[in-house]
Amino acid sequence: MIRALLAGAILAAPPALAGSVTPVEYDDMAAQLSGHVDFESYPTLPEPGLALTGPLVFPGLSIGARLRGQSIESTDGFELLTGQPTLPLIADIGGKAAVLAVAFHAGFGSTAGFPLGPDGFAQRSGRGEGALAFVFDGTITGFALKLHADYADPLGARPQPGPVMLTFFAPSGHETARHTVTPAHGVTKIAVQVTPPAAAITLTHRDPGGIAIDDIRYSLDSPGS
Repeated sequence: MIRALLAGAILAAPPALAGSVTPVEYDDMAAQLSGHVDFESYPTLPEPGLALTGPLVFPGLSIGARLRGQSIESTDGFELLTGQPTLPLIADIGGKAAVLAVAFHAGFGSTAGFPLGPDGFAQRSGRGEGALAFVFDGTITGFALKLHADYADPLGARPQPGPVMLTFFAPSGHETARHTVTPAHGVTKIAVQVTPPAAAITLTHRDPGGIAIDDIRYSLDSPGS
C-alpha cells in the first residue's frame, strides 16, 4: 500500500522545468546586448515622481504588470502572478491605474522605475511592491537589469531584502525556467543566460522595502541572440 501511495505521489508531481538559467557578470552581459532601457527619457522628478499607465513600449520590448491571461494576486502587500498566459504573449496592465512610477533614485543616481503594488502610486507602501512582465519582440538568451532593494529605518534595524524571482516563458506561453536572487541592501546587478530562448519574463518579489529597477538589458538582434 505504501509503495502504491508513493508511486501515485510521484506520478502526480508536476513536471520539472525544462530550461536552465546561468548567472553571469552584468557588465559582460551588458556589453553583448544592444537593447537598453534606463528611464532617462522621462522627466527627472523627485519621488513620488510620475505614474506611467502602460504597457510601456520600447524598441524590442514591452513592459506590463502581468502577461495577459495571468492573474495578479495580492499577498501580504506583495503581488504574485498566477495562471497560464494567453497567446500571443502580451504585456498587460492587469486593470491597474499605472504599472510603474519613475523618479530620481538616489541609490542609482539616476531616474529609475518603481513597480507599483497593491497600494498604488499615491502611497509610499505601493511604490516598489509590484510585479512586472517583460515581453520581447523576438526571443532572448541574455537578460540583465540593476535592482535596488532597501528599507529606510532610522533605528538601524532594517530587515534584510527579500527574494526576487524571475520566471521565463517560451513563445508557446509555457514556463521554462525560474531564477531567484536574494539581493543585498543597495544596488544588485542581475544578469543571466537562459535556455531555451525566452519570449517573456516576469518579475515578482517579497522585499519589505520595495524595489526599483534600472538599466534593463536585452537583445535587439536576431531572435535567440
